[in-house]
Amino acid sequence: MPEYQSLYRKYRSQTFADLVGQDASSRALQGAIISGRVAHAYLFSGSRGTGKTSAARLLAKSLNCTGRPRSSAEPCNRCESCLDVMSGSALDLIEIDAASNRGIDDVRDLREKVNLAPARGPYKVYIIDEAHGLTGDAFNALLKTLEEPPPHAVFVLCTTDAQKMPLTVIGRCQHFVFRRHSEEMIIGRLTHIAKAEKVAVDPEAMQLIARTAQGSMRDAVGLLDQLVPLASGPISLEGARSLLGIADPRVLDSLLDHVLGGEAASALDELNRIYAAGGELRQVVRGLMEGCRDRLVAALTKRDQVAARRLSAVLDALLHLDGEVRRHAEPRLLVEATLARLAVEAETTQPTPPAPPAVPTAAPPAVPTAVPTAAPPALRATSAQGGEELRPAVPAPVTGWSEVLEKLNRTVRAAYLDAQPEVDGSMLVLWFRYGFHHKKAQEQSAQLMPHVRAWLGDDVKIDYRLRDTETSKPGPRSASPEDDPFVREIVKRFDGRVTRVKEVSE
Repeated sequence: MPEYQSLYRKYRSQTFADLVGQDASSRALQGAIISGRVAHAYLFSGSRGTGKTSAARLLAKSLNCTGRPRSSAEPCNRCESCLDVMSGSALDLIEIDAASNRGIDDVRDLREKVNLAPARGPYKVYIIDEAHGLTGDAFNALLKTLEEPPPHAVFVLCTTDAQKMPLTVIGRCQHFVFRRHSEEMIIGRLTHIAKAEKVAVDPEAMQLIARTAQGSMRDAVGLLDQLVPLASGPISLEGARSLLGIADPRVLDSLLDHVLGGEAASALDELNRIYAAGGELRQVVRGLMEGCRDRLVAALTKRDQVAARRLSAVLDALLHLDGEVRRHAEPRLLVEATLARLAVEAETTQPTPPAPPAVPTAAPPAVPTAVPTAAPPALRATSAQGGEELRPAVPAPVTGWSEVLEKLNRTVRAAYLDAQPEVDGSMLVLWFRYGFHHKKAQEQSAQLMPHVRAWLGDDVKIDYRLRDTETSKPGPRSASPEDDPFVREIVKRFDGRVTRVKEVSE
């Protein structure tokens, strides 16, 4: 019985035309091959499943292809060199897993062998996968070889975390960024594979797979491969949800309603029903995040500031929960505790109904007296530059701010949902109620500024200000030993904590 081959291996891109979603990188590599201007080192970065290793193999296959016309960069896939690459037996294509071959000794072995001539073709191509896993000493040992390799050597470094790559390495490579695939791209590719495999998949199930893959083509094809054994008939949406552990969106909407409505007990009962039905907790949290995000956009569109602030806080908590649930020893308890806390907070912030009006009773006429009209409450604001000024408690709405928020990605947008914008000429003032959002927004300023310039012009400037009521300022408190600057520095340096304070006489 022949060995079964996974779909993502069987349908790996074998030509540049088959490389989905990376048009810019594909055109650049093909142009370099046709013109003979192939660099000695490349760096392919991007999230998982975007085609980095496939593009590196295509580059190696084209460089050593003997049946390729000089006017084309596409490999023929018929010559002996191409067939060796496709079968994984090519001697001139060396693939190294940096996660397991990450030490300086492995790099020294590579440096000794790189000078050997290619066995068959004109080039010897080294593909270093997950290159960010190399140690600092290994990177330093590789620098000279990357800068001046033998004429027959080409290095391709692939990484999912380019930020961990040393700048000295990036400067010696031509850097190509591989983008996430859109849901439309993934659906098109999955439809092609399903037709080739003669598998019927409902469009709703196909869309569910594409959304679950989160931009990774390899993950999407792997999920389709997981569903193929169900194909006694068409793969339905319910069958896909059941196998992938994804809850019905209507059930998640009901769960989110309970959380936002302050119904903690009902929320936990709904979560337990989802869990008992086989729902995967990370998918549940992500479904809640998507539903909360959609409601937040609707609230911002309607300028419902109260609902927007509440949804922003819930979305913040869910974003943190999504990062913690995969690492926690008891993810179910973590999700239950978080949802219960959010529901209790919602219950405590529900507005109290107004008291019924009192029945008027006859009273002797009072002598009219002049009563001073109370001024509207004002908030003392602290700007990012350190100054203070009084501002109205509720600023006038600004047209266009919600459209700017829509253009930001989900993580960056979360920092600005609490902001109250004001436009003063060429100055955009953003008011924040919480110091955490005030700090995070300033850190994400580079992502916001291009959209603000497109909205208000190139001369616009942004001033980040923190709002604080006079009554909310904490009163003076007695100094404690933990507040001493010297003690704080010692605790920070040694990652310790103060457990006992003992008075020592001079």
